[in-house]
Amino acid sequence: MGQRAGVFCHNGLGDGINCLTLSNNLHLNGWKVDTYQNTIPSMQNWFPHLPVQSYPALEELPRILAAYEWFFVVQNDTDPFVTTLIQEGKRRFPERMKVIYLYPSKNIVNEPYYSDCLVNPSLPVSENLRLLCEQVLHLPKTTKSNGFIPPPGLLPRKFLERVVIHPTAARSTRSWTKEKFIKLARRLQAEGYNPVFIPGSKEVAEWKDTGIEVQDFENLDLLARYLCESGYLVGNDSGPGHLASALGVPTLTLSRRKTLADLWAPSFQRGIVVTPYSWIPNIRGLRFRDKYWKQCISVGRVERAFKQLVRGGM
Repeated sequence: MGQRAGVFCHNGLGDGINCLTLSNNLHLNGWKVDTYQNTIPSMQNWFPHLPVQSYPALEELPRILAAYEWFFVVQNDTDPFVTTLIQEGKRRFPERMKVIYLYPSKNIVNEPYYSDCLVNPSLPVSENLRLLCEQVLHLPKTTKSNGFIPPPGLLPRKFLERVVIHPTAARSTRSWTKEKFIKLARRLQAEGYNPVFIPGSKEVAEWKDTGIEVQDFENLDLLARYLCESGYLVGNDSGPGHLASALGVPTLTLSRRKTLADLWAPSFQRGIVVTPYSWIPNIRGLRFRDKYWKQCISVGRVERAFKQLVRGGM
């Protein structure tokens, strides 16, 4: 009989999609796995073999600690449940409490449990989680897949000319400018593509006056179905890009920093990341490249990258 494991992810959409790679690898090797994450349970029909539930309350910690033989916890020092789970697990059974640091930092080796999982910031999250299964847990079967199974009736990339554009992000500092996204969409439209903005329900009204089609979705299942049948996704470094990539859709991602992109860019399917040129100064104290990354990435450069993506180049 396989071992019992609890996988505790960050609550962002991209975090949950990537962490399912770990759950899927454990399942592939006969483990009984429960994944905890607050965003992706509404997509349970896309991974029926990988049960996902919302984070438990802090008072449920004794039950959780007794439920599993292994714990895999993505470090998050802002969540009381995660902090206490790690503290108690490391005190009671340190070898079976594995803490995962998904941070693109050169100082990661100074973290107290970095040696648990040996994350390499120059590799994508999904590959890091596969390597954890191969090199730390020594599982005989490993895969970079997160286990998504499209529901019946969908035809992947049915509408090849449809380019889904995700122009928003959880924080405005991570989002390219609205004006540039609109200009890019119009250029793609002129080339025969069907660009569609998916800004998210909170911002959808702000994008209705662009002259470009705008779509909104009541839940993640409907968004996933739409993305699955689309040709490409262009957007900021945010959750929908990871979702599209996991569904087999090539992605073009705009990111303010290469070190962030190395670890966190969508990586399940072919993808290209556009970041500011490395020759732009980013020395400590000034961070010119980080502060002005939106201005440093032109519409023409993104358009050229999209054409490269269509040709199948990396």
